[in-house]
Amino acid sequence: MIRIIVAVFILAPLVAAATNSTDPFAKINTIIENILKSVESFLENLKNILKTHIISISKTLSVILGLLGAFLYFSGLNKYSGRGMLIGAVLLYLMAEFVNTL
Repeated sequence: MIRIIVAVFILAPLVAAATNSTDPFAKINTIIENILKSVESFLENLKNILKTHIISISKTLSVILGLLGAFLYFSGLNKYSGRGMLIGAVLLYLMAEFVNTL
């Protein structure tokens, strides 16, 4: 499925550029520009999707880590690990908020 999408991204600009101009260098130039534009839009969409998923996963993990750390700290089972988990949860949540502003 991914190969088909990549092939469409690459072949669609080639077909469009080949039918628009008669100068071979202009054709090559437009082909390269169209390929680069399609790759750029693909990478931009990929960046946005990954950013969204990283933020949601980080926030979820920080809540789970915070709850587990609070349980360990306040129950007295392991205060040092619980405190470390609480600090890690706060730092993970702050990192998710920082990534959200990018």
